[in-house]
Amino acid sequence: MFISARDVLAFMLLGILTSPLAAEPMLCPDPLFAVSAADDSMVRRLCSIAGEIRGHLETCALTQSRNLTVEITDDASHPLASCLAYYDCEYEVVRIADPVGWDALLEQDQAYASLPEDIILKALLTHEITHATVTQMAGERKVPMVDQEYIAASMELEFMQDDWREVLLAIAPVELPPKEGLIDIWIYGFAPRKFAVNAWQHFRLPENGCALVQRIVRGEASFAKSARPDLR
Repeated sequence: MFISARDVLAFMLLGILTSPLAAEPMLCPDPLFAVSAADDSMVRRLCSIAGEIRGHLETCALTQSRNLTVEITDDASHPLASCLAYYDCEYEVVRIADPVGWDALLEQDQAYASLPEDIILKALLTHEITHATVTQMAGERKVPMVDQEYIAASMELEFMQDDWREVLLAIAPVELPPKEGLIDIWIYGFAPRKFAVNAWQHFRLPENGCALVQRIVRGEASFAKSARPDLR
């Protein structure tokens, strides 16, 4: 999930901006990442996963240019909803809810609830680091939210272990062939797992893949209805 500077300001005015668990960020072996978590073992896990993800994304020419901090928080509440994680572009921070409290957040998410903690952590980080990387690469150009979510969902499933990806595909099946009409921000809001499955299946088509992702990042392609009258 993506959070804009305007969302941050609204949260601050309401006085409910989430505070991270008390811990100074520790620099990771990959110097583009630092991690703030109360548990040293969690710091090491997140550093390892983040560095691995950056390497994966670079295979799709998604290149991170600025440092990111990953924070474990009591509650990763986003202005739009309670969630497991989000990317805060104002502060270049990826906030992840403390796994201790995941049970309540996963009550309505059968797909993720079926995954082990390490797989969820990697999926969350892949999704949010993708948001960060796309935002950094786009510079001053704002990438539409539906395009952000298409890329993030595609990368999340593309770099998930095959057997666990199959679990998600079975729980949130989408009939093939993938449909561009389902790459819609309203579908994302109401059925995020089906949106993700359809997005990944669309990404995997030979004519799409990383080439399409790069065109979206450059502003040469989009699923936003404002730019695609044929999707209205």
